[in-house]
Amino acid sequence: MCSICVDSFMFENGERYCHVVDKETGEPLFYPNLYITTQVRNRSESISTMKVIAGNISLLYRFFDNKNIEIDERIQKMIFLTPNEIDDLIEYTSINFKKAKPNSFKDIAVKIPTRYFRVTTIANYLEWLCKIHLSLSSQKDKIKEIQVFIKNIKRKQPRNNSKYNMNIEKSLDENQLDSLFNMLAPGSNSNPFSINVQKRNNLIFLLLHSFGIRVGELLNLRISDINFSESTISIRRRPNDRSDPRVYQPLVKTCERKLSVDTTLMLEISDYILNDRRKIKNAKNNDFLFVTYKEGRTQGQPLSFSSYHKIVSVVRQSSSLLDGLTGHKLRHTWNYEFSKAIDEIGGISDEKEQQIRSYLMGWRPGSDTSLIYNRRHIVEISKKTSIDLQKTLFKGMCNE
Repeated sequence: MCSICVDSFMFENGERYCHVVDKETGEPLFYPNLYITTQVRNRSESISTMKVIAGNISLLYRFFDNKNIEIDERIQKMIFLTPNEIDDLIEYTSINFKKAKPNSFKDIAVKIPTRYFRVTTIANYLEWLCKIHLSLSSQKDKIKEIQVFIKNIKRKQPRNNSKYNMNIEKSLDENQLDSLFNMLAPGSNSNPFSINVQKRNNLIFLLLHSFGIRVGELLNLRISDINFSESTISIRRRPNDRSDPRVYQPLVKTCERKLSVDTTLMLEISDYILNDRRKIKNAKNNDFLFVTYKEGRTQGQPLSFSSYHKIVSVVRQSSSLLDGLTGHKLRHTWNYEFSKAIDEIGGISDEKEQQIRSYLMGWRPGSDTSLIYNRRHIVEISKKTSIDLQKTLFKGMCNE
């Protein structure tokens, strides 16, 4: 099996970085890493974007390895991928390698936006690689042939219109929320976690639900971000934080902001810090809000992405009502409940509502992202309006 993969690490200055390597030899691949450095890193892309691009390029080289394609040789000889090879490559980009079994790759596919970005990355990389090789040879007049080759790949891109589909199942309903927090209540008989982590895990979901924050924002929270006298939590950006020991550093993708905290929730946070977190060995060495409880060399260190996802997975598997649960669904739930609250308050213009929502979510002013997160409420209002119109229509017809 091909051993080409992405390796992540941290420089002494705190910068997170990644490169494409051959896992068997430990050697970085020259051209993929030259591309990542000059075309991705130098655009000041985030480490998460760099990792996705590096992952897509490593996928391309695994494909070449499986098909015994020496791409550098072929480009130098102007022998580009054949139509059949392009079709095979496009099919390869659709595979969900995390979920698929070795003998049934084709059975599980990634979502269309993922396929779209994979094909886009691969096409951009191959165009750059062709130009690099041909600039070193006497083939500089072959630019048109390169463009035709790249165009043939991009023509196979799936349509990426999922941003505007009307999937309203991303938020949790009242029964699901009741099931979630009844289960997570510390001391609950249905709580799937050991007693020592129940307060921490319950608070994780309380914060996700109360503020609709992203996982990167949650894991980036520090005790110093919490102002107990003002009852506020600040969401701060800390790229390449040297004090964060995690190679996969949780990042805040949104704008910085200050969130008001209800008294009851603030008491939950205070209780967790004073009576739970402080008992964990080495936790005092940092002020990240959520730390690892498991005994070992990482005990007391900030909670990692993998640990967070394990927590969500345990909850998801503990109730049939919560099948498909992700932390991000609570972000959608927050937006749905925010829309209902705005309707109940009344008198708030659409423009003002969007400004408030954008601030609380950390979106830039004027962002249309709210349309994505507000679908369920829009569908419900549209349904009610449609039914009301029909009732009016039929009432008029009956009177006639």
